[in-house]
Amino acid sequence: MIGHSSSASGKTAAPLADAVIEQAIGWFVLLAAGNHGTQDENGFRRWLAAHPDHALAWQRLQNMGGRLRAGTSAVAPSVARSALAQAAIQPRRRALKTLLWTGVGGTGLYLAQSQIPWRSQLAALNADLRTATGEQREVVLADGTRLLLNTSTAVDIRFDGQRRLLHLHYGEIMVTTAKDIAARPFVVTTADGSLSPLGTRFTVRRDEPDQADDGVTRLAVSEGAVRIVPAAADTGLVVHAGQQTRFTRHGITAPAPLDAVTQSWTDGMLIAESTRLGELVAELNRYHRGRLRCDPAVADLRITGAWPLRGNSNAANVSDSVLTSLERHLPVRIQRLTRYWVTVMPR
Repeated sequence: MIGHSSSASGKTAAPLADAVIEQAIGWFVLLAAGNHGTQDENGFRRWLAAHPDHALAWQRLQNMGGRLRAGTSAVAPSVARSALAQAAIQPRRRALKTLLWTGVGGTGLYLAQSQIPWRSQLAALNADLRTATGEQREVVLADGTRLLLNTSTAVDIRFDGQRRLLHLHYGEIMVTTAKDIAARPFVVTTADGSLSPLGTRFTVRRDEPDQADDGVTRLAVSEGAVRIVPAAADTGLVVHAGQQTRFTRHGITAPAPLDAVTQSWTDGMLIAESTRLGELVAELNRYHRGRLRCDPAVADLRITGAWPLRGNSNAANVSDSVLTSLERHLPVRIQRLTRYWVTVMPR
């Protein structure tokens, strides 16, 4: 419970008043649901500063969420919203149990982001390879294939005598296939379908909105070619080097020329070339442990720049360096309700 916590020495801290607990959960419900405005944000800051117990309740809620996150990495926005909707009508202590059960706690400002869907997340709890938010990892597979995992990614590896299979639960990978002595076919699958490379280098990104069947997989081919077969379609399509496309379970978008900027992550860089600020912030949100959003008033500003994604000790350093740069070069300021809830605002 939020009202009781144990210190490192094993002593139980003084309980918080039920009213304070209710207020803390109430603020969490409002902020994580995403339906608040500037007036609500100002109200939260005033509440947080009004009494030491308010800050203590919020900190305990954050700590609780951090422990949960360490075990499950994230909870889907659809699950979070369901829990939050119940929280709005349930007694607060029962609501807290709901939040605990789903993993939606204090850093739930982090958990409310839409980068990891709940169905993929539950399936990927024991994935063979995973990266945390802001982390990149390179792995050489048993056949010599090189696999680069981008931020918040989970992959299963299934190699046997008949085929070499990678299943991307969520996130983004770059694959550089190796020639297999046994001539086993190489296949990458997502919830949207399968991709069969023909001696190639390519990237695959899996995004899944809240709706059950509206997920999307993005493919970009740098070398060779990749055949796409959507899970619920009768025909496939071969995408060649220098092309990119996206597909769902039901169909494939016509290929377009490869966008080098979107592939810059494979070189450990985040690059913008006269990019809308709203689009850059949305991309940066993938590397941010928390909810990072852009005020519509500044979303159409344009930015050009390049920032390293590697060589940082944690995800906070990745996003903070970019946000600091934005403040220097654009008429914006960075508003931080907590370290997990950050908004790019007009200056």
